[in-house]
Amino acid sequence: MTTISSDFSVATALHRCPVPRNTRFCRGCRVVHLPSYSWKVRSATGDQLQYQGSSIIPIVSLSAADFSQVIFPEHPGIYAVYNTTMEIQYIGISRKISSSVKLHKYEMPRYCGFLRFAAIPRATKADLQLLWKQWMQEHLAVSGGLLPPGNVRGNSQWSRRKHLPPKINILLTNGVNSQVNDSTVFQLCREIVESYNIVAFIKGTRKEPECGFSYRVCAILEELSVDFETVDTLDERHNHNLRNVLKDFSDWPTIPQVYYRGSLLGGHDIIEDLYKSGQLKHILVPGSTAEAA
Repeated sequence: MTTISSDFSVATALHRCPVPRNTRFCRGCRVVHLPSYSWKVRSATGDQLQYQGSSIIPIVSLSAADFSQVIFPEHPGIYAVYNTTMEIQYIGISRKISSSVKLHKYEMPRYCGFLRFAAIPRATKADLQLLWKQWMQEHLAVSGGLLPPGNVRGNSQWSRRKHLPPKINILLTNGVNSQVNDSTVFQLCREIVESYNIVAFIKGTRKEPECGFSYRVCAILEELSVDFETVDTLDERHNHNLRNVLKDFSDWPTIPQVYYRGSLLGGHDIIEDLYKSGQLKHILVPGSTAEAA
């Protein structure tokens, strides 16, 4: 795991600009480095401050492969989200950056390519609002007054689903009966995949998958806007020995596994290939045509 730390005082964070300039992506450390020259930013009081580019906030890759290996700070702060072509999409305030980033990436993966953030462990609400205003002013100065799409009034994509409770995993048992055996779990798997249209057996939850492949499968299904259920194969209390039983049930060695109308559709690699070719949408969304992603 890679721990990303950009923890600052309020005064220091106010000097950090969210607008990338002549970025250069480094595949070795998975961040975008900026040139070492300086530029000026305006503080809340209107004073001109000189910012030296030798101490910058890195732009972190949010690709599926990289995202699962990064541990973001669990502090309050400000963050800016960019798409894969480095166009800024949203500037937000968060009481816990890690949760906000995971939610955005989970709900809108197509808009989340890179991230820049400033974490301030002891920030007050006023501190965060001041820093957010500073970052927004910096963006407006270089965008000709255009707001990031996610900050435009009436655009609810970045906030509309935050008020809805996350869909929870299906539990095979109540976790109390210690007499559950493998044959019972096998039968429960059959009942689950036949009772729901789409079922994904993953590691973790849909909101916080415990592996990159599970994360990617959930992200693909979410992007297609299909209704699906999840079962956590790591939950030994409620899903006794499910990882081993599932291998026999599906005759498939790996997890995640996606089922459609009672039959195994595939693991991560097959789901990824079907998605890229457009066939997955054609299969899961009635009336749609196969268009390559």
